[in-house]
Amino acid sequence: MFYLRGEFDLCTGCGACMLVCSNRAVGGYNPRAARLKILSENENLVNRPIVCTQCENPFCLNSCPFNAISRSEETGVVLIDKETCTSCGVCVEACPDNMIQIGPDHKADKCDMCNGDPLCVKYCVPRALQLVEKKGAVVK
Repeated sequence: MFYLRGEFDLCTGCGACMLVCSNRAVGGYNPRAARLKILSENENLVNRPIVCTQCENPFCLNSCPFNAISRSEETGVVLIDKETCTSCGVCVEACPDNMIQIGPDHKADKCDMCNGDPLCVKYCVPRALQLVEKKGAVVK
C-alpha cells in the first residue's frame, strides 16, 4: 500500500503538480480542479502541499451512506464509484483535509493516485511530493 507525502520544506509553490493533476482530472489546466492543493503561508514563504493520504480509517469511506467509496484491495487506494455516488456531499464534509470535491460531472471526486503512477510526483521538480510505501520507505 502506498500514499502521497508532501514536504513543505521542498515545495516552491510552482503549481506544476496542480496543473498536471487538473489536466488529467478535467482535461484542462485549472488548479481549482486539481485533486491536491498548495497552501501558501507567511506571504508565500512557506508552501504546504496538501494531498490525500489514503487514510487507514478513512472518514469519507465510513461516512458514505450509499457505499460509493471503497478501498482497492490491490493498491490500497480509496476510490469513489461514480455510478453509485449520488453527490450528497457527506464525504466532502467528512474529509479532514478537504481532499474530496464535487466535480464538473456533479459527482464526488478525489485523488486516485493516477492508477499507481501519480503525475504530481512525476512532474514535481523539487521532489516535494513523494510516493511512499505505508511502511515508510520512499518509492519515488
